[in-house]
Amino acid sequence: MAKKFYMGLIYAFLAVLLLSTIGTSFKFLVSNLDSFSVAIYTQLFATIALFVYLLITDKTKRVITEFLKHPWFFVIAGIIGLGIQQITYIKAFSLLPAAEVVIIFYMYPLLMVLLSSIIFRERTNPRAYIFILLGLIGVYTLISKGQNVSISLNFGIIMVILASLSWALFSVMIKHTTFDVEIGMFLFNLFGLVFLSLAIPFFGITNSMSQITFFGLIYMAVFPTALAFVFWNKCLHILSTSLCSSIALLIPLLSVLLISLILKEQLGISHVIGLFLITSSVLLSIIFRNN
Repeated sequence: MAKKFYMGLIYAFLAVLLLSTIGTSFKFLVSNLDSFSVAIYTQLFATIALFVYLLITDKTKRVITEFLKHPWFFVIAGIIGLGIQQITYIKAFSLLPAAEVVIIFYMYPLLMVLLSSIIFRERTNPRAYIFILLGLIGVYTLISKGQNVSISLNFGIIMVILASLSWALFSVMIKHTTFDVEIGMFLFNLFGLVFLSLAIPFFGITNSMSQITFFGLIYMAVFPTALAFVFWNKCLHILSTSLCSSIALLIPLLSVLLISLILKEQLGISHVIGLFLITSSVLLSIIFRNN
């Protein structure tokens, strides 16, 4: 049991490490390509990468069999987690300051615990909510740089709340359903891609790109998308929802550190305070995981 738990932690931290590179990569890509095109090309390449992986591991012949076990689950979860979430998240960035989007989106760890308790009756110690709230305060401090961020209800706020809720619901759904992880992630990406493709007439898509942008999209598709989602899926099936939720709060922290190192943006006292609160939240969740 202990070995399985530590494997779950390894999967969780690998997923967090890869997902934390999205901010830097996305900032580079959207300076060369519109955000919807980035989303749909990333989804396309991620689907292709996962299909190639299934070919290499000789799992393609099991795709139909796996799909028929939970047909509506794969379709609905793919649309929610890799379709609706993508569109609403991107739309929010076009309507709101990035700080507001990130702060509100990272409600999803708390929403995961709430949805898991309400829908699947998963037992959660009240202490877990306190740890997650502590981490959320750390995320707010980190992103807002210690200043008050004014948030008022508007269409952009609604979009990012939907994005956060969609990702939380997707994570809870895949945690409480048994399926082959690699095949499942291929199917989620496939149906998410189909959903995004139907939105092309509304958003439009750019057909030309530079070579460096192309390789940037390949990186986004293979590492922070396909591979990270496989790791996230694996950890969700091993660890508790509350622990996964707390570990996910490390993503904005690592994202800010990477932006500082790669894009040479300076860190301030608010980043140190945010780092302390987030790491405290994660460590407390790990220490009290069985209580």
